[in-house]
Amino acid sequence: MGTADRPAWLAVPTPEELARDADPEPTGPTGRSVVYTLHFDPPYRPSLDAPPYKTAGHYTGWAANLEKRLAEHEAGRGARLTQVQAEAGGTWRLAAVEPGTRYRERQLKAHSASRRCPICKAEAQAEAVPAPRQPEAETELEAGL
Repeated sequence: MGTADRPAWLAVPTPEELARDADPEPTGPTGRSVVYTLHFDPPYRPSLDAPPYKTAGHYTGWAANLEKRLAEHEAGRGARLTQVQAEAGGTWRLAAVEPGTRYRERQLKAHSASRRCPICKAEAQAEAVPAPRQPEAETELEAGL
């Protein structure tokens, strides 16, 4: 059964057709929108007894104008998660920025931000560095006694 034999409702659009039919993404002053990840210090926890799955260590967002969007987060007018992070006394750092659309933002939100966060990777690598080995004292067997 070739593609011409398929019913219209089963037709799979080509990438060109998808691009043509997609809503245009607004762009910022640079002409490109970006997807960004914020790293929370410390991770946001709604209460001390909250389960780990309710802890937020990152926020991923999309912006046509990154500087303006970060200023909104800083002023408490950004995402609700960044607002409650600030209210809880936490801070955030810009961890990653890449060119992208809202579609890319949705893709990234579907996966763990801590696995792609360069700050988390650097912290994990620093913790993984083994301590220098101390010379062991000779045991009686090694000393030949």
